[in-house]
Amino acid sequence: MSTEHPKDNSNCKSDEHTQHLCYFVSYGYHEDNPEDYQGLVEDPRFECYICGRTAHNAESLCDPRGL
Repeated sequence: MSTEHPKDNSNCKSDEHTQHLCYFVSYGYHEDNPEDYQGLVEDPRFECYICGRTAHNAESLCDPRGL
């Protein structure tokens, strides 16, 4: 797992980093919008190779790998 701050994750090669779970969590999205966040993580199909988070859609992760 990376120890870099998720807002500035240099390991993420995507231009869409602001749509990734690690970015959301770094801003407290999971606490402010728990129902929306739950929808992103329930029935996980992918795991991020960088941070270890799991998500239903690959687009929600920096470096997704299928589960």
